[in-house]
Amino acid sequence: MGDPEPLLILSAVLAAGCFVETVAGFGGTILALALGAQWFSIEAMLAVFLPINMLLSATLAVRGRAAIQREALRRRILPLVLVGLAAGTALAWVIVAERARIAFAALVVAVALAELVAQLQPAGRPPPPPGRQRVLLLGAGLAHGLFATGGPLAVAALARTMPSKAAMRSTLAILWLTLNVIVLARLTVRGDLGPTTLLHSLVLLPAFGAGLLAGELVHGMVSEAAFRRAIAALLLVCAALVLASSV
Repeated sequence: MGDPEPLLILSAVLAAGCFVETVAGFGGTILALALGAQWFSIEAMLAVFLPINMLLSATLAVRGRAAIQREALRRRILPLVLVGLAAGTALAWVIVAERARIAFAALVVAVALAELVAQLQPAGRPPPPPGRQRVLLLGAGLAHGLFATGGPLAVAALARTMPSKAAMRSTLAILWLTLNVIVLARLTVRGDLGPTTLLHSLVLLPAFGAGLLAGELVHGMVSEAAFRRAIAALLLVCAALVLASSV
């Protein structure tokens, strides 16, 4: 990352990722990985972006702490996602992440299309049945262990169960913070994260600040109805980005 041009481009990519995640509560990592893939590998990008993403999650969780759905996290969300994460982390040691992304991309496309159709209905649809929610949450953990991009599946499971946009964003922030502690530990053990990557993360902090400030402004202006439609559209965008980066 010594070349200034890729570093500037990466700053713009990370600012865009932080902006999207501040507005919607997810999507920042997928955006950064997809747009930065032409310069860096998945593991290299994760090592630089995850510390910043964790800082972003912590900031959003603190700001929205009153809206966090603690009971849902404790009883329903975290147990399932952590089981999936354990499986995904184990698989990450024995398979090449890039080779598995095409299957994940196809799944995300199908889930995103189904959620977009649901949000375009005049009165929307009820939340997915409990069994489907459990499968999606397990899949989210598995994908997060492999690629640190389990957001689309988790959002598809939760988008129509959260009472407000503040609850959605702050609850997801706690989820990502918990999961990324484990992913970051894996990257450290494997040697992908160290003093050099942390220095790169520090250099990119101004991009984090710009994305956070811009995202907070937009999040405050978006209505609840528009927020839910935007979530569905962003799911499809994320699906397209994952698919494009997998072929």
